[in-house]
Amino acid sequence: MEQRQKVIGQKSQQFHLFFCFTIGLTIVFLQMDELWSYLKNKSQQLWVFIALESTTKFWIGFELGSRTTYTANRLVKGIKKLGKWGKDNILKVATDKLAAYKNALENIMSEIPYAYLQIVKRRIKRRLVTVKKYFVKGTVKDFPGKSQNTSFIERLNLTLRQHISYLQRKTLGYCKNKLNFSNVMWINLFNYNYIQFHKSLRIRINNENEKFIKKYNHNTPAMQMGLTNSPLNWRYLITVPIPCK
Repeated sequence: MEQRQKVIGQKSQQFHLFFCFTIGLTIVFLQMDELWSYLKNKSQQLWVFIALESTTKFWIGFELGSRTTYTANRLVKGIKKLGKWGKDNILKVATDKLAAYKNALENIMSEIPYAYLQIVKRRIKRRLVTVKKYFVKGTVKDFPGKSQNTSFIERLNLTLRQHISYLQRKTLGYCKNKLNFSNVMWINLFNYNYIQFHKSLRIRINNENEKFIKKYNHNTPAMQMGLTNSPLNWRYLITVPIPCK
């Protein structure tokens, strides 16, 4: 079982990185956040940094490591490598107050025009008290409508905590092997981006209330991003050839 998980996880990683790098991602609104977990024992924390393109709900990638600028740099470098960038469009970025994101963006995205918003939440006894917005770079005009938030990445965090035992709270199923953790994350990334339909991405095609009539066209994040025309499956992942670097 562990060997099978390793093979599928590595194939998921290779497929995603090759596919995104070859075609290129159109990233309009980037949200980043981190989740905590454990490695080997509960005295050693392991952090998972995640990046999401919120307009398409496309999960771009993740990095495992400490809660430092070093891990954030690796995440942002991966995003820059996979994206299609132009100086005409301004990239919107939203994160929490962690300074590592600000440092990583300044170090790596200096050549790319972007507007950066920090959402600072204050809690007392785990209860949310206040939410403040700090425009680190750019103004309110750069974040029109309901885009001044990190709601989409936080919803992805919830999905991952429900699907991956390593990320569940108050669990004995924490990670004993970092490589296993990475493989599980890649498997879930492939499933999230390329297989599962997302309700928020469906498009209504029929306004009639009659039964047995198709009312929606359903999309995966990869379809919404323009990478695929239909949902993929595990058989496709296992059988598709991927060129070596």
